Amino acid sequence: MSDDSTMRSDCECEFFNFGDMVRSRQNPNLTGQVIGDRNWGSEYQVRLADGATTIWWHGVEMEHDPEAEVPPAKEDDTTNVVRVDFTKSRGLRPETITGGAA
Repeated sequence: MSDDSTMRSDCECEFFNFGDMVRSRQNPNLTGQVIGDRNWGSEYQVRLADGATTIWWHGVEMEHDPEAEVPPAKEDDTTNVVRVDFTKSRGLRPETITGGAA
């Protein structure tokens, strides 16, 4: 018979906040960002690094990702990428300047 108090003291459970960058303990290459929680913080919804997939993880399955890279601020972005906000409508006409984005 096992002692529950011993098992609980070995738990390395942590709490995570909205926006924290995390990774899987089993596969450190599986990374993402916390976007929600349920059951009083025992499970966290994580948007994976692919940007489209979300998954629910228990707190013991994940850890903070110290190597996570936060995207640069707009003023620090030196690339020629034109960011488009798809949540806002924009009328395109022949004279509209799109900055290279169609």
